[in-house]
Amino acid sequence: MSSPLRAVQIGAGSFCKRYHAPVLNRLAAVQKQISLEAICDLDQERAAEFSREFGYARVYGDFERMVEELQPQLIYCMVHPAATSSVLERLLPRGIPIFTEKPPGVTVEEAERLAELARLHKTMNFVAFNRRAMPGLLRLKSWAEENGPIRYLRAEMLRNGRLEKNFAVATAIHALDCLRFLAGDVRDVETHCTPSSSQGAADFHVRIGFNSGAVADLAVLVDCGLTRESYLVHAGRRMMEVTLRPPYSSSFCCVKERHYVDETVEVSETQGEELENGGFFGEHKLFLEAVLSGRLPNCCLQDARHSLRLATAVQCQYSGPLSGFRPELQS
Repeated sequence: MSSPLRAVQIGAGSFCKRYHAPVLNRLAAVQKQISLEAICDLDQERAAEFSREFGYARVYGDFERMVEELQPQLIYCMVHPAATSSVLERLLPRGIPIFTEKPPGVTVEEAERLAELARLHKTMNFVAFNRRAMPGLLRLKSWAEENGPIRYLRAEMLRNGRLEKNFAVATAIHALDCLRFLAGDVRDVETHCTPSSSQGAADFHVRIGFNSGAVADLAVLVDCGLTRESYLVHAGRRMMEVTLRPPYSSSFCCVKERHYVDETVEVSETQGEELENGGFFGEHKLFLEAVLSGRLPNCCLQDARHSLRLATAVQCQYSGPLSGFRPELQS
């Protein structure tokens, strides 16, 4: 058996603690695919707690020093989105494979710059849009490929008490990226925005046209009394619908998969633990497969920039050809 890949991690926040660190711990302690050489965080006390809980060998407060001293084979970047670009800009030229949380920067300009750095230095990279690794959505994509071409898609992202002004870029980007994952490149977008609160939050109703000719409708409601996220694909004379499991849907929501054909419906139960259903095991597996094979995954900086561009267009309430969207010109 080959030796585990030596890995370091930057960032020890609460999201990583809940979702990523348990997966990395299992990959190291159980499957022996990686070794957790070090954890780095500006809060070294938090990093030390992370180290004790999940089995990292060392603690650092300076990520560049950590990488220089340890010369890892893998880097996991789990920093706050506002810091992602500055960290990756210093890491990508090293050519070490990088797994990073979304978004790929907080502006289109940052995303384009990171994508170019990854291309220029031929750095293997993976952006954690976890919907692309959720078992239910992978089944939906496989079904669409078997029954296509896709004619229509419908998605909803319903949330409760989510009043962030930048919700489209920070969170709804997941739904927009998933629609791209299912249907391909976007041709144009039509955005309708409705204020949801006096705090600047807004609901979005989005229609997307794809180069394939498919059309998608997305409803994003940020404060509607429940949480639910679902995706429906219409191909030929059939439809399939997937509703995501908690925490992406409230516990009382029906999260079964449905197949519709000729006025009949077939309902499938979905099983599995949260980290598997949420795509976290899947995305880390895909990253390691990409590293070992040397084949750039479809969920990389070079592709993720297009999802950030689409999300930014929606946030800016833009309608028109996506190629014509210029974020620097939006007020």
